Amino acid sequence: MDFPEPLVIGRPSRFKIEPGELPSLDVACPDTVLDAAAMPGLVIRAVSTRGDAHRYNAQPRQDAMGLWRISERIVLACVADGLGNAQLSHIGAMTACQAAREHLRIRPDEQAADAARRYFSRIADAIEAEAARRGVAVEELATTFLTAVIQFDVHGSPQQAWLMRVGDCAAMRLHRGVWVSCFAKEPDYEVATSATLALPGHADQVEIQPVSLDPEDVLLLCTDGLAKPMRGSEVRNQLAAWWGSGPPSLTEFLWQVGFKARTHDDDRTAICIWRVS
Repeated sequence: MDFPEPLVIGRPSRFKIEPGELPSLDVACPDTVLDAAAMPGLVIRAVSTRGDAHRYNAQPRQDAMGLWRISERIVLACVADGLGNAQLSHIGAMTACQAAREHLRIRPDEQAADAARRYFSRIADAIEAEAARRGVAVEELATTFLTAVIQFDVHGSPQQAWLMRVGDCAAMRLHRGVWVSCFAKEPDYEVATSATLALPGHADQVEIQPVSLDPEDVLLLCTDGLAKPMRGSEVRNQLAAWWGSGPPSLTEFLWQVGFKARTHDDDRTAICIWRVS
């Protein structure tokens, strides 16, 4: 049985489709990670996949993700994008996701801004501790980070997500076929800069945004490897057509996120959350 090659949107990538040599690493960092969940009111698909440029150059995937059911009332989802010029940013991204699970504390009496700063400070501390353990500068583990704390009501119905981020990971909502940014200000990916906000150094600059989970809407958390090509109408419309019709199978989701487009050869991480009835 022939499986279809990744869809080419616009001009084809200059890299071959097949991965090259294995990276030389001291920790497991698979080419691709998949996850999924279905629970009352929610369906989730998640993938983190190495970009063709990293595959070609035998470099590790610098993206990471995490997905956990914390309690009957809380689901945690997060994505991280290690900075390209940081030698161990894949370690920083993985550390950030794991620390997000370990340090999540829900205090009903705490203000959202204070809680977010405290939370991200703990995540930053974990990255700094990992850098110290390895005997390297903390800048070598620098990573952007975005997390969503999804809250359910007393009847078990998902109601809203609290989004928190440092850096240029993106959160978007697909509403009636149109992608809408969840944050008031999105990064200007057109401008090349070395001033990207990242953990652990910018934990105090966390952005916070509550998002309602409306029926039939889709919440997307992603790294810039997907956010950048989504600036183009072809990619944006294709993803809206695919995901606006309901959750795909897990293998189909991987195929969809793995589309090819010239100049967009970075790692891609996407967590899609469908609010279903």
